[in-house]
Amino acid sequence: MKRIPAHRILLAVLLLTAWLGACDRDETDWTPAVEFSAKPDSGNTTHTFSFEARIINAPKGREAFFVRWDWNGDSVWDTRFSSETRASHRYYTPGSHRIRTELLTQDGQRVVLAKDLKVNQGYSAPHPALTVNPPMGNFTLMYTFDAGSSYDDEDSSRTLTYRWDWDNDGIFDTERLTDPVIRKKFSSARTYNVKLEVTDPTFRHATIINPLIINNIDTLIRVNFDWSSKNGTVKDTFFFDASATRDSLNPDRIFTYAWDIKNEVTYGPFETPDFPHVFWTRGAQEVTLTVRDNSGLQNSRMQEIYVFDENKPPRPGINLSTPFGNITTQFYIDAWASMDDRTPPSELLIRWDFEGDGVWDTQWSYDKFLFHQYNYPGTFNLTLEAEDPGGERAVVTRKVKVSENPAETSYIQDRRNEKYYGTVKIGDQWWMSDNLDYRSNPKMDIPMLQICWGENSGGCDRFGALYQGARAIDFNSTGQRICPTGWRLPTRADWEEMGRHVPATGAREAMEVGGKMGFNAQYFGYGDYTFVYDLFGNIADTLYKFYRYSEEVRFLSITKRPFFEVSRMQFYFGLTRNYDGIDLLWGDFEGYYYVRCIKED
Repeated sequence: MKRIPAHRILLAVLLLTAWLGACDRDETDWTPAVEFSAKPDSGNTTHTFSFEARIINAPKGREAFFVRWDWNGDSVWDTRFSSETRASHRYYTPGSHRIRTELLTQDGQRVVLAKDLKVNQGYSAPHPALTVNPPMGNFTLMYTFDAGSSYDDEDSSRTLTYRWDWDNDGIFDTERLTDPVIRKKFSSARTYNVKLEVTDPTFRHATIINPLIINNIDTLIRVNFDWSSKNGTVKDTFFFDASATRDSLNPDRIFTYAWDIKNEVTYGPFETPDFPHVFWTRGAQEVTLTVRDNSGLQNSRMQEIYVFDENKPPRPGINLSTPFGNITTQFYIDAWASMDDRTPPSELLIRWDFEGDGVWDTQWSYDKFLFHQYNYPGTFNLTLEAEDPGGERAVVTRKVKVSENPAETSYIQDRRNEKYYGTVKIGDQWWMSDNLDYRSNPKMDIPMLQICWGENSGGCDRFGALYQGARAIDFNSTGQRICPTGWRLPTRADWEEMGRHVPATGAREAMEVGGKMGFNAQYFGYGDYTFVYDLFGNIADTLYKFYRYSEEVRFLSITKRPFFEVSRMQFYFGLTRNYDGIDLLWGDFEGYYYVRCIKED
């Protein structure tokens, strides 16, 4: 298919637009009155002339028109139609030049105008141009300066002359030369502002300045260095060795060595490639080695090393399935909570003393977890010792209470926060034998769902969290979980079923830590809250209150009864220190209670 030129498509669009406009115009026929101007109306070959075409009588709404230009009157249009009515052009040859312009209106009318323009010979300065090869380098290289791309508007480039000022000090270092190419070698490293002056036969001239960076870098010097300790600290001496540095083309080349320690000072130059150094601060350090020969040529290399803080003892940590159990309990124990300032837990050596009697029951090992069963009851100081690769050691101890009562026990891990909880079987039910400590996000879930007694002093880890009755029920009703997967909040019926297995005499002791039920209850109290209002009746703050620590404990159920006072709506299970039985009572629906989850059927 033959391609239609773009200017013909434009012309067709213009004619169609003009025809459509003519179909509905409400103006009488008109003939364009056109003005055509040139500024200046005469001049030299060095001038750029400005031209403008105007229609001075276009009807309202039809002022737009299109213009194209023929600069030398040869009837070949040098531009396409454009809505831009101004144009500029420069004539490089003297004489009388005929300029033609054609105007096209929106309704298809065309007007062609012509004007003669007298152009005299003018003279302008040359246009200097310069390339340098290589564009930068050291002072041993020969540089080629080429001004051959310079030109003049009136004269041949063969008639131009060139002279050079190598450092732009106002004094030219060469005579005027006819050869545009010259070679030059510089004696020292610095930046030279090379000035080129180009002159034409009329002695008009122009200059150009080219900054040239001359350095003392020699890439043939292959700088290389290493250091002794890859895990050095601020108290260690690092031994740097640059003996691998060499010039492969000249192995006998003699060097000196200077070491730049970032944030410190530069050491050297030294005649030997060895350099011992003790760093002032820990962290990432940039070390730059600069190697120089006797002529002043040099090369550098920077490497980043890490300086560790002085090796400190590790911080052993024990994860324990539960601190309470009996002589049948298989305690899950691991050391993955151990930390070190330089070594990951997997690379720490550990060993265990299960009774805390000073006799290590395991050998040093990288294995971090095991199960252990105590053969007799008592309170034991489970001891872990960890050692890092630098030989630093530290120990940590956790108390484990083991009873003689053989209740069936196990443990679970909550995958949401990796916490461990002991479990015990009472009748046909499996209960958690530790208080739950799962803290929901108050911005994503329900605000004020849980609090901790002594939160700022580690109370959540020591006692578990307290959960507010009304909010816990709402949270549970939305399908969200307070308990770990496979476990749920107990109901009144769950607590009453468990209560049937509690002995009538000595019930409190049976439910306490070490008691035969294995429930391991402790007297951590309970809580509630009060809003504080400002003068305008808005809530300004929330005050949390905690009651009867060391005297009583209350555990949550999700059973409530309507149509009662708020203080008597929430069913809970509890123990009181001065009461031998168990409490199965109704309490404050707005109160905070501890949680013991029950395994789902």
